[in-house]
Order: sequence, then C-alpha cells, then structure tokens
Amino acid sequence: MDRFNEVVAFVEVARRRSFAAAARELDWHVSAVSRAVAALEKRLGVRLLQRTTRSVAPTEAGRAYFQRCETLLGEFDGADAAVRDLGSTLTGTLRVSLPSGFGLTHIAPVLDRFLAAHPQLRLDLDLSNRFVDLVEEGFDLALRIGELADSQLIARRLAPNRQILVASPGYLARRGVPRRPQQLATHDCLVHVGGTFPPGRWEFVRGDARCAHDANGPLRSNNALALLAACRSGVGILLVAEVLATDDLRSGKLKRVLPGWSTAARDVYAVYPSARFVPAKVRAFVDFVAAHLSAAMPQAGRGAGDADRR
Repeated sequence: MDRFNEVVAFVEVARRRSFAAAARELDWHVSAVSRAVAALEKRLGVRLLQRTTRSVAPTEAGRAYFQRCETLLGEFDGADAAVRDLGSTLTGTLRVSLPSGFGLTHIAPVLDRFLAAHPQLRLDLDLSNRFVDLVEEGFDLALRIGELADSQLIARRLAPNRQILVASPGYLARRGVPRRPQQLATHDCLVHVGGTFPPGRWEFVRGDARCAHDANGPLRSNNALALLAACRSGVGILLVAEVLATDDLRSGKLKRVLPGWSTAARDVYAVYPSARFVPAKVRAFVDFVAAHLSAAMPQAGRGAGDADRR
C-alpha cells in the first residue's frame, strides 16, 4: 500500500467517521481501508483515529493531519480539473442560491453577460434569504452577506459591504437630521428582520465611542427591497447593506444619515461545498461576480480575498 493511498483512506475515514462509508466511497474493501490507515499510523508513529464499537473519530493529531492532507488532496484534484478544463466549454446546470434583495439588485441585471459568455450552461437561481443546505439540497454554490457560521464549506470573500443608515431627502426635511445615534429615538426606523443579526439592534462606533439603539417604527419586514422602497417614499430611516443602497445614493433618492458613525460590516461571500476540486462552472461564476462587484462598487476591489475554509 503506497503512501498516497494511505492518506486517501485516512481522509475518507476521518471525513465520514466510518470505515464502511469510506470503503463505499473509494470502492475498496473495508479490510483494505483498515490496512491502509493502520499502515499510516504505524509509519507516523501516532494514533490518528479513535476507534470504538460504535464510532470512529479523529484524535487531536488526526484532526491536524486531516486538515493538511485534505488540502493537499484538494490541490491534486484541482490540478487535474484545471487541466481538463483547459479549452473546454462549460455545460450542464449551475444551481445558485442568492439573497433576494442582493440578487435582484446586483446579480440578475448582469446575468445576460455571463450566459452570453457560456451559451451551453444553464443557470438555476434560488432567490431567498434562507441559508440553504448546499449539499443536502443540491446547490453548487451560494452568495451570502454577513457573518458566516463555522462549517465545512469553502468561503471566498468577494467584496466588503458596510451597513449604513439612509433616509429620503423628504423625510429628513420633514423630521430633521439626527446628529447622534441617541436622537434616533425620536425618529421612525424601518427594521429588517429574519437576517443573521438581531433585528432592530443597531450598533454604532466612532473612535472609542460605542453605543446601540433598539430601533422601532412603523414598518418591519424580512425583505430589504420592500424596506428600501418604503425608505425612498419617506416612511423612515433604514439600516441597510451599502451594496443595496448604492444606486439610490448616487441618484440622490436617499441620503446618508450619521455618516460619521460606523456600523457592522456584512461582507459578500461566495460559499461552496468542500469538494476535492471546484468545478469550472463554479469558478467561472464566482470570478464573474467578483469582477462585477469590483467594477460596480469601488470599495469592492479592496479586500476581496481568496477562498478559505468556513
């Protein structure tokens, strides 16, 4: 049994927490998987897996070794995929989950360019604010805004995206312009619910000063575009992702409120399953979105990062 197959066997067992499941995935006999892992542990002189009658789990050394080996195997498979993809045409279906407001505002209007570049590829878009289970529900990737939970997904940061306060010129002329976060208590606030942050809890920072406001007002919604529409019409002040308000700020339909105060950043990420290699169609779509955001949002070109494990 060579060293490469020993590592392959160990990674599959550690990932699936089962010798039998690893054997099915590799199309090996269970005894072959067991021999490979035993040979690896003997060669390294350390126990990598804790075995009981009911379960298999990596030891502390096993967890560290698994992370390194999974990355290396991914590089091998990625190299194979890159060579296969050279000169190839993207085909099949790409299933993508998008936040509804962001998807409608920033992605849907430019999809014609992506599809024109890849005429044999079909897009299946799910516009929803729920965090889909990519593996269980069969999605190739998702675009997400905000803090990401720990998972076995790969995450690539596409663009920084601050939260900003905005209001219509008409509202500000009628109700006055707040100069401090505390003055929001006398204003109508529009509250986004159903996100990954506490609804109505607006936190502000300026230098060493920190404060929070429990926003309240005439309208709450889980749809950011509905809140933006209400904000444009003068209903109240809204805390919204800057990426959604960019066009309205440029046109003058909305104005910044409390521009000297910072609020939480909720960056734009692409996430996809931790597969051995990333399909060419996924890489192509993620690169397209990253390039589009860099051009559409001047601040997006700063800080967009490589993929990392989440």
